[in-house]
Amino acid sequence: MKAGMINRVPVGTGRWLAAILMVASLPAMGLQGAQKKEKPAKTYRQWLDEDVVYIITKEERDNFLKLATDDARDRFIERFWDVRNPNPGSPNNEFKEEHYKRIAFANARFAVGSAEEGWRTDRGRAYILLGPPQQKQVFRNAANLYPIEIWFYSTGMAGLPNFFYLMFYDRDVTGDYRFYSPYFDGPDKLATGTEAINNPAAGYTMIMDSVGPEVARISLSLIPGEPVDPTMGTRSMESDLLLSAIRGYNNLPAYRNEIAGRYKLRENVTARMLLSGQNLDIQTFPVRDSRGLTRLDYAIFLRNPSDFTLAKESDGRYSYSIAINVRVFGPDHKLIFSQEKNLTDSMDKRRMEEIQDQSFGYEGILPLGPGKYRLAFEFVDWNKKASFETEREVVIARPDDKLFVVPAILPFLRVEEVADPVLRVLTPFCMGGVRFQPFPSSTPTVSTDVPLQVAYQIWAPPKDPRTLAGERLAVDYGVGQPAVPGTSSTSHEEVAMEQFDVHGSLVNGKKITLENKPSGNYVLTLTVQRPDAREKSYATTHFKLLVDSDLRKVWTMDEAGIVEDAQTGVLDQQRGLALVAQGHADEARKWFLRSVKLGKDNDAARAALVEAYFNMKDYGAVRSLYNDVGITSKTDTRTLTRIASSFAQVGETEKGINLLQDAIGFRPQDGQLYLALADLYTQNGETRKAAELAKKGKAQLGIN
Repeated sequence: MKAGMINRVPVGTGRWLAAILMVASLPAMGLQGAQKKEKPAKTYRQWLDEDVVYIITKEERDNFLKLATDDARDRFIERFWDVRNPNPGSPNNEFKEEHYKRIAFANARFAVGSAEEGWRTDRGRAYILLGPPQQKQVFRNAANLYPIEIWFYSTGMAGLPNFFYLMFYDRDVTGDYRFYSPYFDGPDKLATGTEAINNPAAGYTMIMDSVGPEVARISLSLIPGEPVDPTMGTRSMESDLLLSAIRGYNNLPAYRNEIAGRYKLRENVTARMLLSGQNLDIQTFPVRDSRGLTRLDYAIFLRNPSDFTLAKESDGRYSYSIAINVRVFGPDHKLIFSQEKNLTDSMDKRRMEEIQDQSFGYEGILPLGPGKYRLAFEFVDWNKKASFETEREVVIARPDDKLFVVPAILPFLRVEEVADPVLRVLTPFCMGGVRFQPFPSSTPTVSTDVPLQVAYQIWAPPKDPRTLAGERLAVDYGVGQPAVPGTSSTSHEEVAMEQFDVHGSLVNGKKITLENKPSGNYVLTLTVQRPDAREKSYATTHFKLLVDSDLRKVWTMDEAGIVEDAQTGVLDQQRGLALVAQGHADEARKWFLRSVKLGKDNDAARAALVEAYFNMKDYGAVRSLYNDVGITSKTDTRTLTRIASSFAQVGETEKGINLLQDAIGFRPQDGQLYLALADLYTQNGETRKAAELAKKGKAQLGIN
């Protein structure tokens, strides 16, 4: 990387050079000429065409080129990195730091043997965009083969397969490795022997004999599990669709939509704070519902009433406009899904006066299966144009046959019955038909003259509760100040195991008297043990005890649109995505199927389901899914090509051709669709038509 990149030298150097140039030209230009649009300095051009060339979208590039001053360019660049920051507002931008590390590595490592700088090479592009591969194989001196590198990735990036290989080969034996295309190159291009010239089958055999069947298979397809034909009767373009997506990743619809959404979220936020609880307080509580499904209930509380803005309208009413955003990350720190809710409403003066001294609370549900997650919470006040953010790590346990699980303890203020059985599974902090109102703090403050009320669930494997008649669980409650002798006390009770439901869940609660205990910080430890077992299950919660406790008053609202999300399959889609992230793809499929059947416009669930079926080689299931729910104008290119390829696999190539032709009709600039259609025409024996479409597709994608 050359010196003077925007993130290092930019502002001082760029403005100083621009000022020198403008002053030097004033006599000739006149004052009016000096007001003209400044020409981007070399440093800004380098930022645009080198530093971010692989990650800047077309919209961003066009907007940057329209900017008239260096000040505007500097602000644009700052915002560009901010929307990609995993922790917006944090002074440390991990994405930006990692991006420049990748550029530096690419320049140092991949320029050798190439006439280009390292970042311009194919390996440099892949490394900058995707990072280091999870696995790497290198064959420098294999018999009868040109030098080869094979990189394996599992990225989870939008628009790319979950797993794939990249193969690079050094055709000129100079160290300049290029992308290998199974379709446009073929195994014969990897072989040095004359007998393989224009003979893919011979090339395949030479690869097999030289480095083994795994590399030979990869020479036919970069997609693990994709069916291949070693006889080379037909070749799939799936791998080349992958390569084209990598070459043009910055303009893939999925990526562009993701970036556009981030800009939209931040366009009105002028104050952004990443805080560890100073302004936001979060309560999380794992629940098993009446269907036996786990979920995570959460509550977001603003600590200060002044952090919530009510704007006075011309009609005398008071309005608010807020957004609640929750991002769910898996154990690999990759984003699984986001919940984004916008709430706008108004109230009369009397209601405003009732709540003006109360803090705001919001309660919601995340449909998560067992596993470990990281949650990023954001509260946006559009009236104030401010955002508050914080994070939590949570674990949802999975009980085994020997050990019960108490996932958490919930201190609560009051309860109310939820009669509607549908709402019971959609109401936060509802267990056994009863809704528990949590304290507005993860560490509640209670008074010595009021018992501490707690609720909890005990989870066990599903079992007919009638078989448990007469059996009991021993439950002990221990309360005390950590490391303070003489403050602890224990109470004991037994719970009839026949109270478990058929899914293995039991709801219980306790009032714990705190009289005569000194003020301070306390921990409540709950222990559950089966009389005939040695193993015990534990759960703890912390609270503060004061002689006189002035409980913070809160007004709350429930998650917006949760009933609609359930009816349209959004919750089922999110559950499926969480299961995939935790390694339970088979279990996830039924939820994706439910999701698509409930909401036929749910393209995310459709894409996940098609991908799952296709990877299983269940092409009939893909065809049936298409016949049942079809596609939409927003269905992504990869899903369209998977569906078309599945038609071909079940002997209905013409239907696949018609599907892709229709898709090209409303996406005429999508080069991947042309390549996929060319593949189907090749399989249909129409080679001339296939060659025309392939040429068009390569031109759209900038492939030589």
